[in-house]
Amino acid sequence: MEDFSVEKISNKFVEEVKEKFLNPLPGLEAQLKMAPEIRRKQVEIPDDARVAGVMILLFEIDKKWNTILIRRAEDGQTHSGQISFPGGKNEKFDADIIATACRECEEEIGVKRNDIEVLGTLTPIYVPPSNFVVTATVGFIANAQNLKADEKEVQEIIQVPLEFLFHPKIKKEQEVKPSLMSPTYHLDETIIVWGATAMLISELEHLLNLPKPPKERIQIRK
Repeated sequence: MEDFSVEKISNKFVEEVKEKFLNPLPGLEAQLKMAPEIRRKQVEIPDDARVAGVMILLFEIDKKWNTILIRRAEDGQTHSGQISFPGGKNEKFDADIIATACRECEEEIGVKRNDIEVLGTLTPIYVPPSNFVVTATVGFIANAQNLKADEKEVQEIIQVPLEFLFHPKIKKEQEVKPSLMSPTYHLDETIIVWGATAMLISELEHLLNLPKPPKERIQIRK
């Protein structure tokens, strides 16, 4: 007899997340909990801001929910080498910002658009250094075994259990640039998440409101 327990757990969680998106989002208040002090004064979105979309993938492994972060390529751009979600700028041919996130996710880490079940979108966030307003799409995938990084854009694919990502012990205030202190998700000495990505994670954390289990190791996939 087949065991449908994992599928049932997945379906239940996915439906619960969908329902959460029907309620008011945690929004800017939750995002600013992980923002540098200077960033808390830069919340208004200017009229000339460009538009971008990122994808927050959720998937289950061994009854634990995970997501994917990437380390961007060292290309000399504003966010070169930083940890982020897969994503990029909106193109004219994209139907909407969700389409942008799905397209970029496929281009950067090889997840097919048709394999993503969209659960909702988080609060748009303005990123002053690049003048982008970024919207994060949250999506479910049933299988994350065949991810492939685009070598031109992605150095590493990082698989992180949500239990670990949301654990209070990995949140640290630290210097992320000379003379710039910021709250961070300090996953390890080489994986430090701050800025807009940390702010989006904070909103996701408040939205999902998962229990806080013991700290555990992350898995890094290159």
